[in-house]
Amino acid sequence: KQILSTAVAGSKDGMRIRKEIWEYNLLQALVLVLKQDFSIVDGEWQIAASLAAILSQVCTGLDLPSAEVKKFEDEVLLEAVSNMFLVTRRIQARYAKIPDRAGHMKERNKLLACYRGVLESIVYLASGHTSVPKKVLECPWLLQLLITDDTDTVVAIMDLIPKILRVNRIVLRSLNQKLILSIMDELIYKLSVSNEVSVGASACKCVLRICENHRPLVETLCTRYKGLRPLLAKWEGAGFSRDLKEIHLLLQAGNAQKAENERFFRAAITIQAVWKGFITRKKLVKANKTFSKFQQQYRLKKRVLEERKVQAKEAIELQRQLKLNRQRIMREFKEKQLHTVEILPAAMLERYMQRQQNKSAVLIQKSWRGHHARNSMQDREVFVKRYRAAITVQRAVRKWLKKLEDKRNKIKASLKPPGLTDDRRVEIQRLINQNRELKPTVYTSREELEQGHKKAAEMLARYYQSARVNREKQHHREALIARLNVDSELVHLAPPLNSVTDKDVEMYSSNLLPVATKAKNNHIEQLRLLRQPWWKKLCDEYQDQEYVDDEQIIF
Repeated sequence: KQILSTAVAGSKDGMRIRKEIWEYNLLQALVLVLKQDFSIVDGEWQIAASLAAILSQVCTGLDLPSAEVKKFEDEVLLEAVSNMFLVTRRIQARYAKIPDRAGHMKERNKLLACYRGVLESIVYLASGHTSVPKKVLECPWLLQLLITDDTDTVVAIMDLIPKILRVNRIVLRSLNQKLILSIMDELIYKLSVSNEVSVGASACKCVLRICENHRPLVETLCTRYKGLRPLLAKWEGAGFSRDLKEIHLLLQAGNAQKAENERFFRAAITIQAVWKGFITRKKLVKANKTFSKFQQQYRLKKRVLEERKVQAKEAIELQRQLKLNRQRIMREFKEKQLHTVEILPAAMLERYMQRQQNKSAVLIQKSWRGHHARNSMQDREVFVKRYRAAITVQRAVRKWLKKLEDKRNKIKASLKPPGLTDDRRVEIQRLINQNRELKPTVYTSREELEQGHKKAAEMLARYYQSARVNREKQHHREALIARLNVDSELVHLAPPLNSVTDKDVEMYSSNLLPVATKAKNNHIEQLRLLRQPWWKKLCDEYQDQEYVDDEQIIF
């Protein structure tokens, strides 16, 4: 078991180990060992269950030559299945003899676990070979194990049948009809007689799986077991109502085709119900959101209306208070004025009234001027905008006129090239005449003459097209040479460093930002090179930038 656990079925090591087990006849010996009575062996039926598991592992994934495959399937597998069922029959017999009491429950549970372990080994063996399910169902021990009345062992056997049918769904077509009917008779008997829920559920499940895999049995189920429908009524509410509904559907339909159509019809109804429920719930959720939003908007609008009403009331109350306050102030002012008039002498009354009129006039003028200034502010803003727009237009026009003037002031292409003096022109004309005398051009036709003139015109046009550019380049070169001459003269006339004055420093300094930035970069680069090792200073000044070290200084 330890060796097989390290070599998975289907792997290279697993196939090699299983082939060696076959060659050394260990598999045949293992099949024969299962025939003995394990009640007299140490470990008893746990050993039998372990040996059955090893046998199923060895047989699954065994790769044999084509000459030995038939022998393996017809003899070894058949005997292995038979011996495994023999072990289960003996375990069942031993299990039935042990009384169902509290003191014997531990032993019963051990035997039941061994029983189920052997059945799982049979299922594992059937999953590796498609011919094993037929051998399992045709084995006489299967029917004998199914006939017993013990609940736990019968449930395990009935659980085995759907698993075998799941491995090979067409195995029932190759079985004898009499054998299938015998299994069905026993399953229907369990449904009708037994009162255990586990037995009824397992039997119902087996009947459904057999009818699904072998459709002709549906008609047999309706004709052979006519009184089955009333017997199924006692299992209502037992916990497997879904399987009971399927059996009732088969009995009601009468054949597989009608049952299938009915199943599809019910499936369509279920799908429609689920879909309608989903749509309804979705609409309800949407409606709830809509109602909540509507209520929220309604409450918000109502609160806004109430706030507006309160604000309107407050505004009316404020106006009333302001009016009352203004009336009170006016009344107090009048009373104060009357009191002042009463206490003043008659000679000073006219002067006082004149001063009050002047104050009132100043106040009225001040209010009017403020009102007039505020009204004229918009006109002033428009005037400022127009003034700024005129400045912008003038600036643009001046730039455009300057560009035109710069174009007119460019170097003329009609200027003589440098070095073309009168003596040089006479010499060039003499060389041209001499070349024409040595190599005269003879035109044989008018077309050649026209082509020659056309070629000369093209050459003259190319010359005049590049003349302006060449003059500008020549002018630039002359300016650059003059600048270099001036710079070299300044460097030549520069005083030594020990006698430099502030005036010399100011003369050799530049106020231009690009020049100052370049000088600063060169200074930092020189400082960096001083800190570098000697072999990094060997690079050429004009070396390509892609070969320069990646180390850069960021400002």
